[in-house]
Amino acid sequence: MGCVTDEVRGFLGPATNTLARAGCDQSVVMIDALRYRHHIAGLHESVELVMVPSIRNPIRQWRALGSACREVLASVSLQAIHLHGLWSGLIGAHAVRTVGVQVPTVFSPHASHSAAASRGITTLALALLQPALHPARRANIVNPASESPTFESWRAGGLIESAVSDSFFTVARREARHPLIVTCGRTQGARHSELFAQLAVLLGGEDPCVSFNWLGAVDDVSRARLVAANVGVFDVADDAECAARLAAGWIYLAPAATRGFALHLAEAMAAGLPCVALDCMQHREVIRDGETGYLCKTSGDMMECIATLVDDPALRSRISEAARRDATRRFVESEFGAKLLAAYAPPG
Repeated sequence: MGCVTDEVRGFLGPATNTLARAGCDQSVVMIDALRYRHHIAGLHESVELVMVPSIRNPIRQWRALGSACREVLASVSLQAIHLHGLWSGLIGAHAVRTVGVQVPTVFSPHASHSAAASRGITTLALALLQPALHPARRANIVNPASESPTFESWRAGGLIESAVSDSFFTVARREARHPLIVTCGRTQGARHSELFAQLAVLLGGEDPCVSFNWLGAVDDVSRARLVAANVGVFDVADDAECAARLAAGWIYLAPAATRGFALHLAEAMAAGLPCVALDCMQHREVIRDGETGYLCKTSGDMMECIATLVDDPALRSRISEAARRDATRRFVESEFGAKLLAAYAPPG
């Protein structure tokens, strides 16, 4: 991989725990970027970390990553390979071909192509990735529906980007005294905070008793926007704190499209919150509209759904229970682990 970003950490944490319990040796080749180093603590202690120094020159950086990858591939007995990210996936695939390894390969774009799009390189990157990663039809892709249509023909094993921590399933629901709308910004972009602030102004103006909380890190500009909209901002430190903050919410709001798998929605469902979310491909993978939450095409639709849920405690309770049941069935770590081991197993 490149760096252990939020998206990558969300997968690697439960994945390394699952593989360690199964008795598998694991090596992780990664760029040692200071801003993401704290995520390493979330990996299982048995993992062998191969840290490639961070280099400002991108060409030298990718060469160094490729060299480290080839060294590891040539020195260990392999059962499977997992490539994380668009460019690191391309580098890793080249290393696999160079060394001549023939084992099951899993690819997680982690929505990296979304960031690449802003630099106008997505088309080129995907054109290179298709033949490079998929020459023998041996590659499996994680969460293809959340990714580019380019990957529609790839084999999908039903593996999701991350399991939901037990903290969300075990937290006790205690709704706040007054209506509280929450969202989680731990892996969301500026557009998410902008829309959440706008809806807070609109809904808060209609009923000053309605409160709004943002859970997670946020940049200075977005923080100022949220505070101006009377949104409470809480820099939650871990899953347990995030789950405890979610438990007081009446409704979880996801007003913007998600990068890759909508883990924040799965966490909210596991905590038992009725979810109101933008109708997009990623959210449709998680929510069944009208059963475990609501999918809305416009901000006006979201406001109507929120108003209905606020006024109808029986409806909130029904959606809450259905959401938690569905999350338990789909997103617990044991289910994630079984799909992970199946994805890594040799064919036949």
